[in-house]
Amino acid sequence: MKRQAMENLIDWKQNHDGKPLIIYGPRQVGKTYLVREFAKQYYDNIFEVNFEIDDSAYKMFEGDLTTVQLLKRLSAYDVNNIIMPKKTLIFLDEVQRCPRALTALKSFAQDGNYDVIASGSMLGVTLHSVSSYPVGYVETLYLKPLSFKEFLWANNYNDSHISDLEEYYRNKQMVPEGLHAIYNNLFLQYIVVGGMPEVVKTFVKTNNIGLAVKKQQSIIDSYSKDIAKYSSDVIKERVRECYNSIPDQLAMDNKKFQYKMLKTGGKSSHYYSSIQWIEDAGLINKIHRLKTFDVPLRAYQDKSCFKLYFMDTGLLLAMYGGKNLQGKILAGEIGLFKGALFENVIAQILVSNGLTPYYYRRDDRLEIDFVVTLDDKIVPIEVKPGTNTKSKSLVNVVEKNKLEYGIKLSMNNVNCSNPKYQCLPLYMTMFIKD
Repeated sequence: MKRQAMENLIDWKQNHDGKPLIIYGPRQVGKTYLVREFAKQYYDNIFEVNFEIDDSAYKMFEGDLTTVQLLKRLSAYDVNNIIMPKKTLIFLDEVQRCPRALTALKSFAQDGNYDVIASGSMLGVTLHSVSSYPVGYVETLYLKPLSFKEFLWANNYNDSHISDLEEYYRNKQMVPEGLHAIYNNLFLQYIVVGGMPEVVKTFVKTNNIGLAVKKQQSIIDSYSKDIAKYSSDVIKERVRECYNSIPDQLAMDNKKFQYKMLKTGGKSSHYYSSIQWIEDAGLINKIHRLKTFDVPLRAYQDKSCFKLYFMDTGLLLAMYGGKNLQGKILAGEIGLFKGALFENVIAQILVSNGLTPYYYRRDDRLEIDFVVTLDDKIVPIEVKPGTNTKSKSLVNVVEKNKLEYGIKLSMNNVNCSNPKYQCLPLYMTMFIKD
C-alpha cells in the first residue's frame, strides 16, 4: 500500500548522517509494514527485532551499549542474518518494551556506519519514563492513518488523477458534475472506512463494509488493551472513562470536552493527566479554542477549552455502534450525529496536512469549526455535512475581524464567485495546506 511517508524514509536514508530514525504513531497505522517495504526496496536485507513478540530480545541490550558489543549480541541473536554497514537496515520494532534499546541509539549515531530505525506503538507514552533518551542523536517521524490522498491511491487513483483535481482547486473552478459525484462518494467511503491500513485493504479487496467494521472493532479492542497495559494504575480507569466518552462528547451540539459528562462534579485537575495520556498515545487530535483572531494563533489559544477528535473517523463511527450506520452514511442518510463525523474527518485531514487547527466559539449563536493559518493569513473554516452552505458565523467573523477570506466545506461543488467566502467540496480539504 503506497504511503506518502516513504518519501520521508528515502530522504532520511540520503541525509541522516548516521542518526537513527524513530517512528512514532498509534498501533496499526502501518509502521512495521512501511519499514519492511522500505528495506525491501533500498537495502540488501533487514535485521528485525520485535520486542513485543520476543520477550527475551531485551537481553541483547543489557550491559555495555557500545556498537561493537551490540553488534556481537545482535549477530548471535540471528546467526543467519549478517549485518552489513549501509546495506542492512537494523529495525527495532515495538521498542517501547525495551527502553535501553532507545538509549543504545546514541551509540549507533556516534558510530555512523549503520542504518537503524526504531518504532513503537506507545512511544509517546513510554518516553516520559526513559531516563536517557538520545536527544540530538536521532531523527523522528510521526506516522498517522492514511490520508484521503493515500485512500485514493489505495483505490487505484494515481497522481495524475489527483493533480487534475488539484487544478480545479487552484483555479477555483467547478469540477465536472460526474467527477464531483464520484469524489463525493469516495469521501463518504473515507469517512466510513477511515485510514487504518488493514481496514482500507479489507474494504478495497472485498468491498464489504461488514468485514471492514470487524477490523475496526478489533483495532478498538487493541487500544482498550493498551490502556490496560500501559497506563498506570492511578489513572487507568480515568483514561478509559475519557476515551470512551469522546463519541458522546462529539455528538453534542457544543462539542467542547466537558468533565461533568464523565462524573458529577468532574474537574480538570482530576482528569488532566488522563487526557494527556490519550493524546500521548496518539489516539486523538486535541483542538483548542481560540480567544481572538490574531497571529500567532497559538498565543491566543485557551488551553482550558478544547475538543477531542478521534485520530481516525472510521474508528469513531465504529464506536457509535448501531445497525448499519455505515450503510446509511454511504447512502447519504447522515443522521443526527453528522456534525461529529464530518468535523472529525476534517480535523483528521487538516492535522495530516501539517496544520494546527483551532476552533472559535463566542456563544451559542457564533461558532467557527476550525481556524488555521495559511500563508500567514488567518483562515476560518466552516464544515457543512450536506448541501446547505449558509453560515452567518463565517460572514460575521470574516467581516468583524477584517480577514481576507473564509472557507465553507460541503457536499456542493466549487463556488468562489465571492472570493471572500470560498465554497469548496469536502474532498478538497486534502489540498488545504500552508
